[in-house]
Amino acid sequence: MVNKHREMVNLGLIGCGAMGSELARSVQRGEAGPARIIAVFDQSTSARNKLAQELSRGQSPPLIEANTITDLTLIDELDLVVECASQQVVASHAVSIVSAGKSMLIMSSGAMIEPGLMQIVMAAAEKSGASLYIPSGAVGGIDALRASKAVLEEVTIVSSKPPVALSGAPGFADWEDKKITEPTVIFQGSATKAVPLFPANVNVAATVSLAGIGPDSTKVVVIADPDSPGNVHEIKAISHAGVFSFRFENRPHDTNPKTSFLAVLAAVETLRSICEPSLRIGT
Repeated sequence: MVNKHREMVNLGLIGCGAMGSELARSVQRGEAGPARIIAVFDQSTSARNKLAQELSRGQSPPLIEANTITDLTLIDELDLVVECASQQVVASHAVSIVSAGKSMLIMSSGAMIEPGLMQIVMAAAEKSGASLYIPSGAVGGIDALRASKAVLEEVTIVSSKPPVALSGAPGFADWEDKKITEPTVIFQGSATKAVPLFPANVNVAATVSLAGIGPDSTKVVVIADPDSPGNVHEIKAISHAGVFSFRFENRPHDTNPKTSFLAVLAAVETLRSICEPSLRIGT
């Protein structure tokens, strides 16, 4: 979707956790340009109620609390669905959302490396006229990867996080009861294998792989480091155009250590570029 006339863009939010709530507040403060949240959904009724009540203060009409994702998608005034929930939500609902003509911004980009899903979602979006957006998340350099995609030879991303940020991930199960006192490699392999093992931790690896040489060829290393300054991502790309290296030391979100604050800012900036399309900087 392109907001050529700077009209108010009506957003529906899926996921009222730390990231979704922070993004919604940014939209309400006007940081995403001419946009407003008109509906929210979360599997947790209490989380949904809490955010809806907060955002509805002084707003008329009040926000719609959708009981299901389908109910949210059927709202006529809705222009764009913002997903801040999970890879499972994307895998289960992205096709139906864009098929209904609603554009979609996807934060859980790891879902899109599932074989064939990207092609199916894109085909549905093309048929309905919807658009699909995947923000850069907790890293930069995505524009360089996209620009050099045809000449990339190798891409590696090393993610170092405090053990608490990896806790609960299937790929960290064998380490949950172990005391980690020094940087420890938890995983080495492709983005294809990393994403299901660390579904809430390496969406950034999925985004890097989608922008570059694909999930099967993108190398991922996950490190648990008790002295890590935050969620640290190091990307190295080798191509015929040159060698690119990027390092990001991200501050974890105050209420969710698995999420970097930069990921929220990147989503807000993506929304702003949609709502205010007259200026675009970067590829």
